[in-house]
Amino acid sequence: MAFVAFLDACVLYQATLRDVLLSLAEEDVYQVRWSPHVLDEMVKNVGARLGLDPKQALAGAEYARSMMEQAFPDAAVEPDAYVPLVPVMANHPKDRHVLAAAIVARADVLVTSNIKDFPTAACQPYNLEVQHPDIFLQHQFGLNPELITMVLVRLASERKQPPMTDVEDILTALQVEHPRFVAMARTHIRKSKDA
Repeated sequence: MAFVAFLDACVLYQATLRDVLLSLAEEDVYQVRWSPHVLDEMVKNVGARLGLDPKQALAGAEYARSMMEQAFPDAAVEPDAYVPLVPVMANHPKDRHVLAAAIVARADVLVTSNIKDFPTAACQPYNLEVQHPDIFLQHQFGLNPELITMVLVRLASERKQPPMTDVEDILTALQVEHPRFVAMARTHIRKSKDA
């Protein structure tokens, strides 16, 4: 059975990263979990992060949320289960709901760009590892480079319009915030072509 990864809202804002993470979950690389609060935060912040027209951004974010919920009907952790734990969480106050939901989800790893908000002392008692998405993607790639490459190729082929209809386009979009994963993927793809 695949391990469980809880995704924080900050890794769901950017469409390309979200698509890669969810494509890996579709392939059963891991079991994805989130909470309604996380999805609310994603919807609220996606437009602000991208500088889009608020109505257009909201519509796009709501559509993305709807598709995520349809694709992964078992991913949501019910608020009734984690909200009572929020006051006793020892991490950053604004992210206590995230830690509480990850614990209730029995997540093995919490994937977030906000590592500082989840100190080891707050997570270790629950055997929860916190990973930046670059590290998370590196680990998955290291375990099965062929499968991860196949996922990237499939994701690129499913996109109808440029940009991002090629694996290199996807890697370029991830380059700034996930450079080590991108370097691993590019090296593997290059070696595969040369073989």
